[in-house]
Amino acid sequence: MFKDHGCNVYLAAEIKKHVKIPVATIGGLNDPAQMEEIIASGKADIVYMARALLAAPFLPNKVMSNRGEEIVRCLRCFTCMAERAATATRRCTVNPLIGREMEGDTIYPAPEKKKVLVAGGGPGGLYAAYTAARRGHQVILCEKDGELGGILKSEQALPFKQEMYQLTGTYANLARKAGVEIRLNTAVTPELVEAVAPDALIIAVGSAPLVPPIPGLDGDNVVIVNNYYKEKDKVTDDVVVFGGGLAGCECAIHLGQEGKRVHLVEMRATLAPDANVRHRPLLLKEIEKFVTVHTGYKGLEVRPDGILCENQAGEQVLVPGTSVICALGQRSRTADVEALRGTAPFVRIIGDAAKVSTITNAVYWGYHAALDIGTGI
Repeated sequence: MFKDHGCNVYLAAEIKKHVKIPVATIGGLNDPAQMEEIIASGKADIVYMARALLAAPFLPNKVMSNRGEEIVRCLRCFTCMAERAATATRRCTVNPLIGREMEGDTIYPAPEKKKVLVAGGGPGGLYAAYTAARRGHQVILCEKDGELGGILKSEQALPFKQEMYQLTGTYANLARKAGVEIRLNTAVTPELVEAVAPDALIIAVGSAPLVPPIPGLDGDNVVIVNNYYKEKDKVTDDVVVFGGGLAGCECAIHLGQEGKRVHLVEMRATLAPDANVRHRPLLLKEIEKFVTVHTGYKGLEVRPDGILCENQAGEQVLVPGTSVICALGQRSRTADVEALRGTAPFVRIIGDAAKVSTITNAVYWGYHAALDIGTGI
């Protein structure tokens, strides 16, 4: 995802000047408009897609039938490559059917139509609602905020993760076309569940940022990584990213790409253990380019001029920076889940609401929860 889309096109264009046979190009191509421009401008004669067709196997058909807005674009997250390394099969974050075709790729109507309530409009909730509606259920999705997307809203600030932000709009469009009623600014409470009286409730309320009681972490110079997209103007040119998980590392890379001086503080000895095995090495290469890393540093206090830390030798060290990005992880919204547990005949808890994990698991759990409705499971 750190490469430009069509990063190899210039090579094909140069080769075409020297040969008389058709020349093809490949490399992060998932936008039909870009592919059309490559052909129309003569840079290449053929465009190839690989991962884009795992994410959206019917992409060409949708282009030909003017349904481009329904294309689920590849996130370039390398989940497919990581799964290949782990199990010798395929998995795609945005397409639960890849690698499981023996189970069938058709969504069949449910034998009995149910009323389904989905709590939460993140990727898992949206995909669950979309799948349930395709099975013929009456589906209502409620999102407590005024915008769908859950944690994916934060990705709009990172140019190399735009597809993750766009995913919300695509899933929402597919859900609405399938018949899902979406209600924004509507929190799902036990009272709302009682009023709606659903046969099935899918709880996809997500997670909240983990902000431990470290002195100064509530200061005006601190921005929670999830809120960076709303508060990026507060961030100065000297930044300390507090937390070296996947979210912290990707934010640090983005800040470095913007020309800021970035320090990264992580208590563990390694960075981004939550990144998949194919994405992580590429992530660490970008970290080397843009970020000064401090592993084995325990944050003791956030100050106006940085974070006071304790290193592995027990010494106190100030990591300098006039802005701090808090990226210390997420925790499930357990209280919200417990309030809703048992309020409908069929209840499933998916995504971060069940266990803080990945977009992949949220989507897959949402898909299978929707398939289970009305089956007696």
